[in-house]
Amino acid sequence: MSFARLFREGAARCFGTGAALSAVLGASLLIALLGGCESSRNELPIRQAEKLAEQGRWEEAAEAFRSFPEDLASWRPFGAWRSASIYRDELRDAVRAEEALMDCSKRWSTTDWGYVCRVELGQLRMLRENYRGAIDAYRSAIELRPRGTYAETCLLESGRSYLAMGEPEQARLEWAELMSSFPATPLGATVALDVARSYDLDGDQRKAVEAYRSLVETFPGHSVIPEARYGEGESLEQLGQLEEALELFKLLLHSHPNPGAVRVKVASIEARIARRDGVDTSVLTGLKAEEPKTWNADQGVAPSGDDAVGEPMELLD
Repeated sequence: MSFARLFREGAARCFGTGAALSAVLGASLLIALLGGCESSRNELPIRQAEKLAEQGRWEEAAEAFRSFPEDLASWRPFGAWRSASIYRDELRDAVRAEEALMDCSKRWSTTDWGYVCRVELGQLRMLRENYRGAIDAYRSAIELRPRGTYAETCLLESGRSYLAMGEPEQARLEWAELMSSFPATPLGATVALDVARSYDLDGDQRKAVEAYRSLVETFPGHSVIPEARYGEGESLEQLGQLEEALELFKLLLHSHPNPGAVRVKVASIEARIARRDGVDTSVLTGLKAEEPKTWNADQGVAPSGDDAVGEPMELLD
């Protein structure tokens, strides 16, 4: 889930689905915001902050949004989030962005924007490879709103964070909680793919194959099917079931989003099978093996290195 989507859906909760807004805050967004949750008696600081953003004066804009006055109480959570997003997206300052998201999530924890800040804090920490910190942020968001808009995403990403830390079993527990709490989640196929990959990374190729095949049966026609089939093929290859893996990869040549990678796999497995069976692998590539080179005294200068094949020099008078 992108930051833009987080914002749009967060705005939709505040202003209604008819007023879901773009994540790029411009003049039209400002007008929509000002007509949103409640009217403000002092809109000037909001307009000034947005004008700074429109001018690309990001440092000043971030400070302006962060420091909305007390009489803009209903706008201050939004200002805190907007300030953090400027640090992250415009100034590319991950350190200040994380500090701002932490402050927003704590100070405005009971608001929609505070909740969004917790989720985005988890996302930012994942990008910075602080997986333990990401899990803490996601779990705190789930504890705050167990059935919240982003609860499913939090459980998905929490599991991925555990997997990135080399804890596949705990990752699967997170995903099991996701599926039991939200059985109708649209993330079902994505979760199933991650589970199968977790077995692969765990070194349990047989369970990986079972999980990939279960995904294909449970979610026929889903967009992740080619990835699942590719993963199944790799697991079969690691199990030494080369012919079955080869057949699977050949079927993927016209359906996988990266056919080049599939062609490489096909060639690699064909070569493995040929070596195993003692077949000349040059046949597979269309190359003809050269005859060994020989030399005799009538040919003049003797070849050297790998080409020096023939009678030893000392035997020639």
